[in-house]
Amino acid sequence: MAATLAGYLLALPVTAQAAVPVPALDTPSQQAEIAVTPGGFTAPDVLRAGAVTFRVRSDDPQGAWIGLVRLRPGVSLERYLHDLERAMGDDPVASLAGGEAIAQDVEMLGGAAVARVPAQVTLRVTPGTYHLVDFRDVGLPDLAARVRTVRVLPGPVPAGTRPPGLRSTARVILRDGVFEAPAVLDGTEAVRVENRSRQHNEAMLVPVRAGVTLADLDAFFADVDAGRRPDGSPFTGGPTGVVPLSPGRSALLATELPAEHYALVTWVRDLETGRMFAAHGMRALVTVVRG
Repeated sequence: MAATLAGYLLALPVTAQAAVPVPALDTPSQQAEIAVTPGGFTAPDVLRAGAVTFRVRSDDPQGAWIGLVRLRPGVSLERYLHDLERAMGDDPVASLAGGEAIAQDVEMLGGAAVARVPAQVTLRVTPGTYHLVDFRDVGLPDLAARVRTVRVLPGPVPAGTRPPGLRSTARVILRDGVFEAPAVLDGTEAVRVENRSRQHNEAMLVPVRAGVTLADLDAFFADVDAGRRPDGSPFTGGPTGVVPLSPGRSALLATELPAEHYALVTWVRDLETGRMFAAHGMRALVTVVRG
């Protein structure tokens, strides 16, 4: 992710390791409502350990990329945000160094990117202190003030306050440099997203123009990866999906995406090469149907 790429997306119309267990398909979870506006977002500051469903809705025309992170011992929020600014900056050397620092210093539990429609993502959390960050806010002078701290307390969620579990029959698996995903997703059900690769990565669904091919996606990301601004875009809107997950992490994603064609992509760079995963074939075309 880089500032130039983030800027490009903002201009779009908004219409191997042991996996960390995710909630069983019938496991109830507590709900955390997140409301996003251009001025920031609101979120609960206390949760209970276990399954949490973050329901994200944005009134910001640019959408939101809300991620839950846990700093490793000895890492300050100031240090993490500094590295995040570097990782999403324009300097390729600093960007790679920032990404490497984040991979060492932060556990990324995922979260929801939203654009035209709300989305929700279910994660498992253990007791401790976490931070919610809207990655769209990176670069703003008040970034630190926009971050929300969340304390996760031990103990079960009180009975009667948990919604029913999500149903999921599909999986999107992130491996090193490739998505394993079905060609068709049922938009009325949740999809399980699992990161089985060596580093953090994400899974975003972005609506595409009619007739877009994998070759079109490859040409677009080759330009972006080389620092060129593409002449045209295969996309017709912003991303909806799961923001970066650390290796071994999983999440359940549910959206209200309309039935149409999407590209399944990632904006993350390979920390070994500095190149975008999407420029090396980590992309797919997916059709969303409703029921």
